[in-house]
Amino acid sequence: MNNRTIDSDTEIGKDTADLPILFVEDSATTAMALAGYLSDDYALIQVRDGAEAWDMLNHGPAIGLIITDLNMPNMSGQELLSRIRESTSPHISSLPVIIMTGAGDTKARNEAFRSGASDFITKPVDQTELKARVNVHYTLARTIRELEASRAALARQATTDPLTGLPNRRSFLQRAEECLAKFLRYKTKSSIIMLDVDLFKQVNDEYGHEAGDDLLRNMGNLLYSVVREVDTAARIGGEEFAILLPDTNRLGAATMAERLRAAVDRHDFLTRNGTHHVTISAGIATLAEDGSQSVADLMRIADKRLYLAKQLGRNRIAVNDEGKTSFA
Repeated sequence: MNNRTIDSDTEIGKDTADLPILFVEDSATTAMALAGYLSDDYALIQVRDGAEAWDMLNHGPAIGLIITDLNMPNMSGQELLSRIRESTSPHISSLPVIIMTGAGDTKARNEAFRSGASDFITKPVDQTELKARVNVHYTLARTIRELEASRAALARQATTDPLTGLPNRRSFLQRAEECLAKFLRYKTKSSIIMLDVDLFKQVNDEYGHEAGDDLLRNMGNLLYSVVREVDTAARIGGEEFAILLPDTNRLGAATMAERLRAAVDRHDFLTRNGTHHVTISAGIATLAEDGSQSVADLMRIADKRLYLAKQLGRNRIAVNDEGKTSFA
């Protein structure tokens, strides 16, 4: 194990995937003792006062736990603790903070607990006590982080198409309902484009499902690159995709649909079984303009026009029930 001692904004201790401990101490003697006690088990970062610590928390690497003295220049440990607990950053405000106090400093200790301190250790620091308290709070904080990460991963899985990485049907419907609520309140128009890869079954049948998956994955990347940042491109099943266009009327939706159709038509899709040229067909629908007052109605109308575009020859868009391709 190679330990290295560093100053201010440099890590101390072994390389680790765990987050470092930040200790805030202006005494070189105490800082050296803490490094000696903890550096074999944790990565450490040392700063000399609360002001440096606060800057580190907001602009430096993510931290797993804080050990801080109370009496320091520039910003005391008490003020640092208060800022941490009042932070608008969930990661910062929830950090475990261990306070170092003098053995008889009961008043400061009680004040620190009222301000949200997780624990305290007395000076001079006892190595066994320090390691025990740090281990308890660090392990608990890491467990909480892992649970939060797992929860976030499950949330992403529930709303993300695993093949393309785009939002899935569930997520698309949720965002569309939000647009509908905005329309009902502010009368801002929103549109949906439903599009489908033409003759996709032939790709699967001739080149295999792996090539088909590659094509869909690359199709998702292309659609995502063309739509606006405020739009939502989603895969809603099989070779079918949908685009949600907030604050967009039918003319704007037709313009975007044609842009997508042309982009696909110009593109050659690389798969593990060669390069393939495909086209898409698309149908559009707009809240209010098409007599729709629900997301289900809007998707049904757009889907009907999508299949009308296919019946009229594919590689085209349909903006109304007659299969018109533009407003020219």
